[in-house]
Amino acid sequence: MSGISRSLLTLHDGRTSPDLAPLPDDLQERANHLKAMGYFLDADIIGICEVPIYAWYSHDGQGNPIQPRHRYAIVLLIDQGYETMAASSGDDWMSSAQSMRAYLKGSVIACTLADYIRQLGHEARAHTNDDSEVLHIPLTLLAGLGELSRIGELVLNPFLGPRFKTSVVTTNLPLAVDKPIDFGLQTFCQSCMKCARECPCGAISFGEKVMFNGYEMWKPDVEACVRYRVMNPAGSGCGRCMKVCPFNKPGLMRYRAALWLAMQVPACHRLLLWLDDWLAYGRRIPAWKWWWDLEWRDGRIQQ
Repeated sequence: MSGISRSLLTLHDGRTSPDLAPLPDDLQERANHLKAMGYFLDADIIGICEVPIYAWYSHDGQGNPIQPRHRYAIVLLIDQGYETMAASSGDDWMSSAQSMRAYLKGSVIACTLADYIRQLGHEARAHTNDDSEVLHIPLTLLAGLGELSRIGELVLNPFLGPRFKTSVVTTNLPLAVDKPIDFGLQTFCQSCMKCARECPCGAISFGEKVMFNGYEMWKPDVEACVRYRVMNPAGSGCGRCMKVCPFNKPGLMRYRAALWLAMQVPACHRLLLWLDDWLAYGRRIPAWKWWWDLEWRDGRIQQ
């Protein structure tokens, strides 16, 4: 899938139509229209924000300076798939495939949406896992799509949990923007710690937040995380923290009710964590496994 995703690199940017399409002056109507198109293309959740200067990289991968040229960002969340993640251990051979599938889908949607905006006569560029001029995490926060979690440098959405990947479209088309949200996650993560307990390499902190680059956050041991993901002998990558998170649930009403309690009644946090463990959430569901555990090794596919 990574090869297919890279084949879309030439579509990230392109020629802008010299003719401005007749668009409504209402910025909210414009934003609603582009969100509707994103959902039509099968994005799962979408938010819009202005792009602060610090969200732009200073240079690209070849060392060329990046000039911030767009004011607005459309942030797309792509679900990695609850059923497949439920059948996985989180750190087996399916982990990277789930990530790459979401990245590929996000690339197709972002490139299509950016091309559409350019045809309307406004500049637009797609930013994906393969090539991005912007930092996705601050834009995801500013677009009102989640909060930083104990997992560390990862945004958690109230409906998808941490089970998503992002793609971004920046544009100079003026749009109404969304606002950052607070759904009580900081208090919940303070008492939950399930991701830290289940991390196979101890990369997630049990401790308090720290100040890092001027921001208060739970700082993961990035080196330990990367080392395990790269050297994991029994799988490709790792997403166990995403799998075991109590917010990683299907969209059924009974789960929504529990998450409402988590967001509104901090006194319930310990009870909800106990219930999450007692109901065996975060464990494998073998009946849902559909893939073969194969890897490319020594020039051929092997078990």
